Amino acid sequence: MNLEEILKEVLFLVKIARKILIKFFYCRDFKIYIKKEIEPVTDVDLEIENFLRENLRKLIPDFNIIGEENFKNEEITEKYYWLIDPLDGTVNFIHRVPWVSISIALMDEKNPILGVIYNPLNKECFYAIKNKGAYLNGLLIKVSERKKIEEALLCTSFPGDCKKKGFEKCFSLFKEFNLISQGVRRFGSAALDLAYVAFGRYDGFWEPYLKPWDTAAGMLLVKEAGGLVTDYFGNPYNPFLNTIVASNRLLHQKLIKYTSKYYPKFLK
Repeated sequence: MNLEEILKEVLFLVKIARKILIKFFYCRDFKIYIKKEIEPVTDVDLEIENFLRENLRKLIPDFNIIGEENFKNEEITEKYYWLIDPLDGTVNFIHRVPWVSISIALMDEKNPILGVIYNPLNKECFYAIKNKGAYLNGLLIKVSERKKIEEALLCTSFPGDCKKKGFEKCFSLFKEFNLISQGVRRFGSAALDLAYVAFGRYDGFWEPYLKPWDTAAGMLLVKEAGGLVTDYFGNPYNPFLNTIVASNRLLHQKLIKYTSKYYPKFLK
């Protein structure tokens, strides 16, 4: 399997998918549906996912394609398959906030071997192949070198269940990190958050109960850029786990010190 050739095709596809997103972003001529209680989806999500599914299947017919908008909780038995999020940051898109992304990962069992995260609005395209480094628009990228937590800029978001389960519970860890770091950002696209950790714009990221398509490409980017990705306790991470912490590696133990105290059992 020639991953370099596959990557070229995937990069071509996300840039075509950009045209779909841009067409609707400025005119707002799209429908909004509610998937689960407060979780929205638009027909733009669906159109982009259908486009990616059709063309990824043409690229490699034998690989299953698991996407956010069509996942049926089926068991994954294949060795190789795709994880795709056609529009990460749907709420931002609905409100025309330009912080959205298209995220695609090629998986080998539970490990991403190719990942692409593309912001169609500013045309920043992050990508990586396992053991080949991480890149932004052709430039090799690395995580930051900050060692002091008080100088670190962190990022996170909150699961949709927070409003139902008790929003104050989601803020405990957020408050802790705000007090000890230079700041915490919460912009609404986990895929882009991870890409920004890989690039060194953020020094660390944490979040509970993300979906596999939210983190697969981003975890590969962070690792290929020299960072570390684990669960809340510092154990090895894969996209099917319930919690994630990603960092520049230098700050990781300091982050784990806090995340390990706040495992979100209340969201189970």
